[in-house]
Amino acid sequence: MAEKASITIPAHLAPFLRPDAPYPEKMKVVSSGVAASPSERVTLLFVLCYDDNQEIKSAALSALKGLPLPLVTEIYASPDTYPRLKELLARIYPQAAVTAIQAAPKEPEKLPEEFEDEEDSAEEPEDESEEEPEEEPVAENEAYQSKYQLAQSMGVGDKIKMALTGDKEWRSLLIKDSNKLVNSAVVKNPRITEPEILAIAKSVIQNDEILRIICQNKEWIKNISIRKALVLNNKTPLPVALRFMGFLTEKDLQGMAKSKNISSVLANNARRVLAGKRKS
Repeated sequence: MAEKASITIPAHLAPFLRPDAPYPEKMKVVSSGVAASPSERVTLLFVLCYDDNQEIKSAALSALKGLPLPLVTEIYASPDTYPRLKELLARIYPQAAVTAIQAAPKEPEKLPEEFEDEEDSAEEPEDESEEEPEEEPVAENEAYQSKYQLAQSMGVGDKIKMALTGDKEWRSLLIKDSNKLVNSAVVKNPRITEPEILAIAKSVIQNDEILRIICQNKEWIKNISIRKALVLNNKTPLPVALRFMGFLTEKDLQGMAKSKNISSVLANNARRVLAGKRKS
């Protein structure tokens, strides 16, 4: 049997959550009509998402979906926030969760299983019989979502923003995204490094726009390894690949002249360049 988990509720706010509390009293929580701090109100709304009254449940969930992002980020980052509340907020506001995760220490402090309060507490139903909010179910087994999981719940707009600003892990993840607007945004991230660009240039790329952006970056194409990778990449526009061949070493050209993995146009051009060097 799953262990019971308790969530701290201040004594003066507990009456709003009792099963026999009048409907108008519970709705005061939704309409910000109770004397509670912002974080306390969010906790109250979370508990009301499990209320027996479907109208109250829906209203509480709608209120959670209308919170300001800075508040959500602050609550998500707090070690005192109930884990299942974090899960729900991460699903509704993936960008706020991402921001909080990136700002957190590398080894975040583990959250205790229970939060005790001497004044009062409201118990959440056991996991085995718990009824979750229908519109936005809470994930079951993890207190934190990984970046991969967060990416699955992010819209295209949020993915593009993260591709443009995220760290190396985000760039490595989103360069593989199937949406071309998302994966091409990764190479526009000002934090991306030349080793990452080299790895991308060497990879099998389905989005021509990515290679176009790389080829137009004067700093990146100064790197001989990147130029070589672009020449060998079948997605690189042929005129660009031919131009970059002029900067390759004789050893590189010899390899290309014998290669069966590149365009015959490039292989033949490598042979011509080598022949010209021998004559001179």
